[in-house]
Amino acid sequence: MTIKVNIVLLCAGKSSRLKFNLPKVILPINGKTLLERSLFNLHQLNPSKIIIVAGFKKELVVNLAEKLDYKNIEFVIQKNQLGTGDAVKKAYKKLEDDSVSLIINGDTPFVDVETIRQALSQYYKNKSVFTIATSTPVSPFGYGRILRDNDGQILDIVEERDCNNEQRLIKEVNSGLYLVSTQHLKTFIKKIKKNKNSEYYLTDLVNIFVRNGMRVDSLPIKDERKFININTFDDYRKAHELDKMFTYEECIKNNIFLVDPNTFQKDLEVKISKNVFIGPNVILKGKTEIKEDVRIEGSAFISNSIIGRNTLVKPFTSIEDSKIASEVQIGPFSNLRPGNQVNSKVKIGNFVEIKKSNIGKESKIPHLSYVGDTEMGSRVNVGAGTITCNYDGFNKHKTIIEDNVFIGSDTMLIAPITLAKGSTTAAGSVLNSDIPEETLAVSRIKEKHISNWKRKPKK
Repeated sequence: MTIKVNIVLLCAGKSSRLKFNLPKVILPINGKTLLERSLFNLHQLNPSKIIIVAGFKKELVVNLAEKLDYKNIEFVIQKNQLGTGDAVKKAYKKLEDDSVSLIINGDTPFVDVETIRQALSQYYKNKSVFTIATSTPVSPFGYGRILRDNDGQILDIVEERDCNNEQRLIKEVNSGLYLVSTQHLKTFIKKIKKNKNSEYYLTDLVNIFVRNGMRVDSLPIKDERKFININTFDDYRKAHELDKMFTYEECIKNNIFLVDPNTFQKDLEVKISKNVFIGPNVILKGKTEIKEDVRIEGSAFISNSIIGRNTLVKPFTSIEDSKIASEVQIGPFSNLRPGNQVNSKVKIGNFVEIKKSNIGKESKIPHLSYVGDTEMGSRVNVGAGTITCNYDGFNKHKTIIEDNVFIGSDTMLIAPITLAKGSTTAAGSVLNSDIPEETLAVSRIKEKHISNWKRKPKK
């Protein structure tokens, strides 16, 4: 059955208790904002639309959401923060009548797709009109309590500030995820009244539905950590720790050996295969993909790159916008700038910089070299200190190195230049013309010795 889902993401609140003077959803957790995390998860549901309710410093929320370039996003503005009920009142006219509305708080960044899909499945299985997620955290302080009758049916949600002493003892709380028939939402959202705090609580819908003879279902959440709200500095600190813990747990499930979760950073889009070893101080950014049996020894930065199977990345290596094939060795102290294709069984050693180049199979660039704008064939050996001189001050030029070329140490290749198959360059040569196949190219100033030479003494 195809489910049409409309999402209302509540992002109007400010981080007043955190005193950041920013919209709460703009706050980062280990480099990714709450808004980025929420939208990444929600878009995996393929919703027909997401309505973001922005308010405090709305331009920051709108600009970030537009920059992320997700589809089907619309915005409504809640000028005055008069509660979650008022926020949904601002958005409900944009919802499609034949949809189910998912309403979720923007400050619950760890709600995963599996949990939402489980809620949707239960919603349709039970033919519900209203389903809410509930949990039983160790400390329910700050959360709305779930009131049930003797038969276990939900009657109401009472917010923390409105609870009496008996209600505060209730352990089951509202997790902040709501699934409701859009047609019913449009009918009953108007019935929410301003409370004694001059706010409109979305949770009042529960009692309104019950009083109108409709059952409110609940989905019990086993892992309440995923529904943590970011309200205080303590919450914010815990969120950073939880993010590390969720990453660590994900790694354990996928046979990924993570040496130090506290120094590992991974963007949401990063994909890591099984049997990968990741040492300390590793940062994986963007749409990076790490294939099986890769070993990253530590202190590495990898962004928007594919690292092929059985590849070894040694410490202090940076790789950006590059494709690395299988059984490659890179580092230590290697810098792969954007635009590289490194083929299988290549060795790139210490203090090597490569930019916008294709490195053929089994070629070696062991140390102290710069290779830029280069097409390199297979089984090429590049000696220490080799430089492809690709820039003439105005334009970039290409170097072509064909199969089985041997480049002696300290060779300067002034592009454009082609080194044909099997050719060799002598150490210390500066070359600016094409080299034919099976040819030795030498360019050296004749060595001269001056006898009886004395250096000037230091004063």
